[in-house]
Amino acid sequence: MSESPKYLFAHVRHPDDFRPEVTSIVLFGLASTDGQIFYLEIRYIDFERNIIEGDHLMWSLEEAYENAFRDYGIRELDWRPLSKVEIEKIESGMG
Repeated sequence: MSESPKYLFAHVRHPDDFRPEVTSIVLFGLASTDGQIFYLEIRYIDFERNIIEGDHLMWSLEEAYENAFRDYGIRELDWRPLSKVEIEKIESGMG
């Protein structure tokens, strides 16, 4: 069975020098037509109000975890799954 995309949220543990306004990160799994899973890192200034600083495509969840730890101090245990409502809210803004 192939891997399913994950949809994860975490608060920033320490600000990044280049993006100090970022307060939280979402890792949003995207599946390609051939089954490969990529992760869109969405950087939020304010997650509740949907104010986004920017985003970046990661080739794997491992790469996304490594970058989040390096840039923001986020550890694997800091991540929580997004709720269905949160996922739908993010999907409605993509396009």
